[in-house]
Amino acid sequence: MRICITRSSRNAYSETFIRDQIAEFSKLAEVYTIYSGRLPEKKENGALLNSKLFWLLHKIVKGFVGRNNYFGNYGVKKYLIDNKIDLVLANYGMPASHLMPVCKSLNIPLLVIFHGHDATDIKLINEYRSKYKKLFDYASYILPVSQDMKIGLIALGANPDKIRVIPCGVNSAKFKPEESNTERKNFIAVGRFTEKKGPLHTINAFYKVLQKFPDTKLVMVGGKSDLFEKCEKLVNELHINDSVIFTGIQNSEEVANLMKTSLAFVQHSITAPNGDMEGTPVGILEASASGLPVVSTLHGGIKEAVIHGQTGFLVPEKDENAMADFMIQLLENPEKAKEMGVKGRNHIIENYLQENQIKKIYELAKEAISS
Repeated sequence: MRICITRSSRNAYSETFIRDQIAEFSKLAEVYTIYSGRLPEKKENGALLNSKLFWLLHKIVKGFVGRNNYFGNYGVKKYLIDNKIDLVLANYGMPASHLMPVCKSLNIPLLVIFHGHDATDIKLINEYRSKYKKLFDYASYILPVSQDMKIGLIALGANPDKIRVIPCGVNSAKFKPEESNTERKNFIAVGRFTEKKGPLHTINAFYKVLQKFPDTKLVMVGGKSDLFEKCEKLVNELHINDSVIFTGIQNSEEVANLMKTSLAFVQHSITAPNGDMEGTPVGILEASASGLPVVSTLHGGIKEAVIHGQTGFLVPEKDENAMADFMIQLLENPEKAKEMGVKGRNHIIENYLQENQIKKIYELAKEAISS
């Protein structure tokens, strides 16, 4: 099988799950990748799919007509033909909708994975509503990463018979527990500083925890985007600079090591004002695989990834008091935290192994090609 996988960026630190997807797929098929923007414009090596002349003409024409056109599609079409691509796997709904006319003209099956904002952001959905309907009609399979997202896509017109819920997976060999007698008091949060990740709510909850356990720490991993300055300002206003550690961007190995020294993983995911929601956060899956209990919210795919009372605790969105109470419970009972972590890892191995998740998509790809 010769498969073309699309992504929005080649090196985005927040898309390690797509890099893992490509690596895992490469064990099963001959993989080609294209990226850059909503209509992929570049090959894996950074070279343009189009000639510079056609690329420029595409930009000019798009400026007049407001949509992709012959010149833009030409490069993608030629790439798919030249490499004898059997199937396109598009990450995110927007690129998939732009690639749909090209795939349809070449009779190449198309699978699309919806990850989060592409299925929930109100402004984006209004912009793509008509394109999505055409995408839903042509796509062989539609792959949301959570049950909530499935419901949302059906409401947008997706055929339920084409939908398969397949969350991202986790590498349980990289993210695994480390046996240690060292007492752990640190909490860890991993993710971009965006509305839907709820970092301000996490900090407020942690502040309440500090009133009872002043020696605990909160390690927050992520780049300086969107809400970072507000988070930094809140930490300053609460005078907890010595208790909250902003690490900046960390690679997956560094994150795995940080998790090995943490008591629990915390993330207060919420529905953002623009409607943006989580799919199934990879950070939560990685934490559970690392043997950490998770304290999070009743939101998106988190409700399936975390079993309340067994592998972690889930609270209503914006309920900072409940979040703080559960964090305190884990500090008061480290043995309970450890027991939950064991159950969490077992839950991941049974339901979210990266290898198994990719094989599910691979089997659907084979079906799409043969049908």
